[in-house]
Amino acid sequence: MNYIFNFLKRISILLLIYFTSRVFFLLNNLNLLNSENFSDVSLLLLFLESLRFDLSILLYINSVVFVLLIFPINLHYKKWYKKLINFIFYFVNIPFILLNNIDIEFFQFNQKRITYDFVDLLFLGNDSIQVLPSYIVKYWPLLLLSLFQIFLLTRVPDYNPSRILVSIRSISRSIIIFLIASFFFIIGARGGLQLKPIKVTNAAEISNHFQGLILNTPFCFLHSINNTLDTYNYFDKQFVNTIFNPVKSVNNGIMDKKNVVIIIMESLSKEFVGSFNNKTLTPFIDSLSNHSLVFNNTFSNGLRSIEALPAITASIPNLSNTPFITSVYAQNDFNSLASMLSKVGYSTSFFHGGTRGTMGFYGYTKKAGFDSYYGLEEYNNCDDYDGTWGIYDEPFFNFFAKELKNKSKPFFTTFFSLSAHPPYNIPEKYNDNFADGDLEIHKLISYSDYSLKTFFNAIKNEDCFNNTIFVITADHTSPKSSNKDYKNKIGRYAIPMLFYSPQDSLIGENNTITQHIDIMPSILDYLDYNKPFFSFGESVFKKRGWAIHYNNNRYCFITENGFLNNIDENYTNYSNWNLTDEIPNDSIDLINLKSFKQVYSQSMIYNKLRIE
Repeated sequence: MNYIFNFLKRISILLLIYFTSRVFFLLNNLNLLNSENFSDVSLLLLFLESLRFDLSILLYINSVVFVLLIFPINLHYKKWYKKLINFIFYFVNIPFILLNNIDIEFFQFNQKRITYDFVDLLFLGNDSIQVLPSYIVKYWPLLLLSLFQIFLLTRVPDYNPSRILVSIRSISRSIIIFLIASFFFIIGARGGLQLKPIKVTNAAEISNHFQGLILNTPFCFLHSINNTLDTYNYFDKQFVNTIFNPVKSVNNGIMDKKNVVIIIMESLSKEFVGSFNNKTLTPFIDSLSNHSLVFNNTFSNGLRSIEALPAITASIPNLSNTPFITSVYAQNDFNSLASMLSKVGYSTSFFHGGTRGTMGFYGYTKKAGFDSYYGLEEYNNCDDYDGTWGIYDEPFFNFFAKELKNKSKPFFTTFFSLSAHPPYNIPEKYNDNFADGDLEIHKLISYSDYSLKTFFNAIKNEDCFNNTIFVITADHTSPKSSNKDYKNKIGRYAIPMLFYSPQDSLIGENNTITQHIDIMPSILDYLDYNKPFFSFGESVFKKRGWAIHYNNNRYCFITENGFLNNIDENYTNYSNWNLTDEIPNDSIDLINLKSFKQVYSQSMIYNKLRIE
């Protein structure tokens, strides 16, 4: 019993540590947790429910400590044995305490608790090494909290070993105590006596709005290891093909080999663009919109840059907790704009001012068939390094313009900006050129907009300019918002998108619901590409209005009727944007969502992402 009490003391201190982290999490993310819904659920109930998830994962994490501590043996008298137990205890708990605290801030960007793909992100290039110093400075309260919690953990009282007598009665009693303790350990680790152990989706049972608060990061992290897609077989293949067929029909005409430039602006939320919201943050994009085809209802397919690139250039959305680039399906064969246009004579290139390995972009672009990659190393001038992520936008846009002039025609290129990243550094010479705005990021958005202007000014007199189509969009929205109209599950994904072609009639507004994965088929349609291809999206010129995204084990299917939420096989219908509990099985939106899920999962699992 002495050893059991010691184990309980360790778990109790860990529960206290996780509780303090959750308090900080709540205070820092109150604006993202739909605080207006606190009237529907008790905060005390949310914290009590969170104890179930904390206890469950702490027992899993400390299972080895449990066995070593209370298994009925006399090794406890050995100093090395006690040191081994303490070492394992600190070794397995401290990293998860740090990870849990990282999410206090990272949740702002991810809109979910960290999952296993975070490991892949840490080891993609030198990003973690580059940003760590500036992030420690910027988020120093989290460092102090973590150090205090680690100090508290080291205050766990040690135990006084008691010898087990070598007798049938003593050994039998010790074994019985061990078995009883193991029984309660298993119940705690399962999260209760329900039929199945609790998982991430159980956090929605108390409230759909506060899953992030109820959950803890180690629980989500460990439950996402070996995360593979489920296979769905809702309908027979022939029926599914009539609803959603990823093989797109060909154009019969002669291909118009115009140059194609895709510009992906970092964290450019729709709410930041003046032409949508009467703001003055993006004067150049606003002016360009007057001469472009503007899509008023565009949504990103994810919340991270690593999810945006495959969606935009290869029409592959991310519908799992692991980004496609780092998932087990990254080795699949797939077609992209680069690979398809290369086969018809295009030179292809990708530009991003970060280090070559950042976010897996370099490996992805090689897999996707880009001929050339240009990053910080190719730029080769550290005077323009922002100190954290890479080259500032303005000089790298100028570098982009210079390189583009030398590209053989026709060309396809993608440019990915980066300056609108925290800690939101701006070149000193521009400190007084742009207004601070309501949010810290606003100044950087204005700077990136100005940088985009310098690019257009540098190439507008080139021969290739008039024979080029430009697509400008964002990789995702910013986690920071000052407009209440965007502080919801749909507004969080609202981004701008415009098509600009200097000599064409691509002018006006389009209110069709569009998304990242529609860009590739739209460009191919615009160019009259005359071969069949595989695409999860649809051409914006032939589009049925819909968009999809996935986050925190939840599908969201957006249509003109409203949107469907889907967790496991539970579907919540927001018809006409008002909650409707019952969804008819013959609902066209429900059939479309199920068909998409079925085609997506089977295409990924069976490596069927392109036309042979």
